[in-house]
Amino acid sequence: MKAAIFYGLNDIRIEEREIPKCPKGGLIMKVCYVTTCGTDVKKFKRPYAIDRGQGQQPIFGHEASGLVYEIDKECERSDLKVGDRVATHDSAACGTCYWCKKGQGNICENLKPTGGTWTEYIALSPETVNKCVFKVPNNIPLELAPAVEPMASAMHCAEAANVRLGDYVVVNGAGPLGLGIIRYVSAMGAQVIACDMSEFRLEMAKKMGAKWTVHVTEELDQIKAVRALTPNERGCDVAIEAVGLPKTWELTIPMARKGGLVLEFAGCAPGTSITVDTALLHYSELTIKGLYHATPQQIQMAFDSIVNGLIPRDVMITGNYTLDNCVQALEDHSNQIGIKNLIKIADETL
Repeated sequence: MKAAIFYGLNDIRIEEREIPKCPKGGLIMKVCYVTTCGTDVKKFKRPYAIDRGQGQQPIFGHEASGLVYEIDKECERSDLKVGDRVATHDSAACGTCYWCKKGQGNICENLKPTGGTWTEYIALSPETVNKCVFKVPNNIPLELAPAVEPMASAMHCAEAANVRLGDYVVVNGAGPLGLGIIRYVSAMGAQVIACDMSEFRLEMAKKMGAKWTVHVTEELDQIKAVRALTPNERGCDVAIEAVGLPKTWELTIPMARKGGLVLEFAGCAPGTSITVDTALLHYSELTIKGLYHATPQQIQMAFDSIVNGLIPRDVMITGNYTLDNCVQALEDHSNQIGIKNLIKIADETL
């Protein structure tokens, strides 16, 4: 099979690999579609560690949908059969560690990764199959199904926002995750302000439920522009960062009202830090919270939201790429061309 192999910074190569053997209790998925993600771009563009102890360079990517190609006779999922349309999340929580028992499976200490997905076939472990493989209904485009992974993270953020009807929420960043957050919190009753440097992405933000948009430029006082959209310029009930830059993390904090909530959602490069105005934090009684990944419940909720039509394909899925030009899909995503760029791996047939 062909696979996109990650060799390090700006280095992905299409190579031949052996088709994996079907795991005991698991299955082999024929991959039909994968999509680009901001995490993929960061991994490709930043010097992340790549040695996973696999003895060979890892396959790239973590979002995918496809068909059940082979299923082990000991698989516990009696509802699955060869030929079924499926999507997978990128990791499965163990369910037994301290954090899982506390309902915080997103930070499970035994989180089991699915493995690289930018390839023609992928082996899915019984843990993955049992906990985060979903049958995709025939009326749902299979190319939209990989969005279950990022939308689960967006759902985690939306639930943490704990919005009430009429709350003012600013979302800094209208990339795929920001758009997902906008869709969910607006559905929960929030009045959303979307901020981004891309006019195209701001138009998508409107389609996802944003009431106002702020086009970010170097000359703009973004904090003032956001607060001006709130009653008496008091600031937002919830301020969310969905860019992944320390300067944006800092910029988001003063957009919140007194007693407001700041959610630092998008991950920054390792080793970076921010400065917080201690007087603002103290006298305004701000709550600042970091967020990561998604719980098993939120993964299910995200998939249900896709099935129920809450995430439109024409907004979330863009581009038309193949495995051979997958690097271009990443470059275009990095340059804000498209939202989640679609890479077609194979036809939807066995």
